[in-house]
Amino acid sequence: MKHNRSVILTISYGLIIAFLLYFVALPIVSVVMYGFGAENSMWRNLKGIERSLGYLKNSLVVSLSVTVIATVIGLIMSFTLNRVTFVGRRIMKILVLLPFVNPPFVGSISYIMLFGKRGLITHQLLGLTISPFGLQGILIIQILSLSSHAYLLISSSIRKIDVTLEDAARNLGATEANVFRTVTVPMMRPEILGTALLIFLESMADFSTPLVIGGSYQTLASDLYIQITGLYDMTSATVSGIILLMPCIGIFILHKYYFSKHSYFSEDSISIDIEYKHIGKKTKLFLVAFCGIFISFVLAKYLFIVIGALTKSWGHDYTFTLEHIKALGNRQYKPFVNAFKLATISGLIASATGVTLAYLIQVKQLKFSGMADFLATVPAAIPGILFGISYLVTFKYPLFGIGRLWLTDLKGIVLMGSGIIIYLICIARFMNTGLRSGYALFEHIHPDIEKASYNLGASVAQTFVKITVPLMKDAFSASFLKNFSSGMVTLGAIILLLIPSNKVAVQQVFQIITSSDTGNAAAMSLMLSLMTFVFMSGYYTLFNMKELMERAIEIGRRK
Repeated sequence: MKHNRSVILTISYGLIIAFLLYFVALPIVSVVMYGFGAENSMWRNLKGIERSLGYLKNSLVVSLSVTVIATVIGLIMSFTLNRVTFVGRRIMKILVLLPFVNPPFVGSISYIMLFGKRGLITHQLLGLTISPFGLQGILIIQILSLSSHAYLLISSSIRKIDVTLEDAARNLGATEANVFRTVTVPMMRPEILGTALLIFLESMADFSTPLVIGGSYQTLASDLYIQITGLYDMTSATVSGIILLMPCIGIFILHKYYFSKHSYFSEDSISIDIEYKHIGKKTKLFLVAFCGIFISFVLAKYLFIVIGALTKSWGHDYTFTLEHIKALGNRQYKPFVNAFKLATISGLIASATGVTLAYLIQVKQLKFSGMADFLATVPAAIPGILFGISYLVTFKYPLFGIGRLWLTDLKGIVLMGSGIIIYLICIARFMNTGLRSGYALFEHIHPDIEKASYNLGASVAQTFVKITVPLMKDAFSASFLKNFSSGMVTLGAIILLLIPSNKVAVQQVFQIITSSDTGNAAAMSLMLSLMTFVFMSGYYTLFNMKELMERAIEIGRRK
């Protein structure tokens, strides 16, 4: 019996397509028209194009290096923290998520304060006078941050590995190294390549790290920000953004072409026991030490928050004080509430929509899937500040932006200046995380699972709710954790769209840092980080409650 897609899934797919066309395609087209339509467009300035291509070269050097290193580190940590048993593993699983809970520009400043010419570690402890600025600083900050992203994305599907294939290889005499190289890594190829794509796009779009730590070494994204906020030249910035998009779209097409030639799935939807039982002691020690060293660097970087919040003046007077913490009482708590609402609502909607879209594209193979995939992914390739400008130039017109081109005399709703616009732009930007997590998941789910449900008389909708949705749990959870943390600290995309009634905490932190008030900025960052960390830890615990209870029972039996 042939099962067509259900009406509900068809309607859902139509709504997602409409959202992508309206809140991704329309803003991009509008901002391109805005840039090309101006008389002083940079296309008529060859020197300007040459300048942007120079910055693009810097961006590619940074992004390609960070992509390779961060993906390898994330892969190693994913296998170590999910498949190797050792004391303290659960604590490491939590600590590795620290980069998610802090604004990226705070991490850059902490790097300067800890390892700069007057840094606490380099100067105060080691007596060294070195410059933290330049290419090496950008690489270090992005690697420390994005490696955790790679870990979370790869871990979302690591339980989908078919360990019976590994056991079969061992029974045929293969060593653990050969099993990992010839069996495990090929099965993890969807996660690895999907993660590498997102890491590359995030690195290309990062403007705050090069601005703070890059010195004379600037990327195209940071130069784009300078053109907008320093030179007030949105026309040139628009064209620079298009140049920045070119390699991102190229990588996206290459990624799609590669996957179209390969197929990966497991006979079982989930592997119950994935832990290594034949790993050597030296290998285990190396893996645990590697993760421990990485987490130590992450913890050292975030010492800035605690020390800066609890000392009088960073770099000059390290006397203990609670003045900065007490000063929080004089500030409004509404920005923190707004940040939490933005992160939760946009994270839930974007994650659920992204994973569902991955199912509809990869499993159901509906029409216009290529367009939907591209539109859901392209916001990740656009620098946040440029995407914010695209909303600014589009939705300041009536009829949700359409009033710029048609029915110009008809009054309608203007999104610009409303609170909902920052939710819409965050959902549009975050959807790709759920999409990529979903892709990696469905590569490991055999299509016969749904066919078996159909043969037993279940409808498409029943199969989706009772069979597919539970299988999507891990991909949704990983995507939501990533999107929630991003929502708590996102700034570039929304900074031009915020109004006094919906300002968020990270905006206040940024304003305080630019005024050189390090202590109060650290105190606010500490509160923002604790809020994010507590929520993510609680969510992770609830999500894995069954596994935690089973382990507690097992420990009790051993005693």
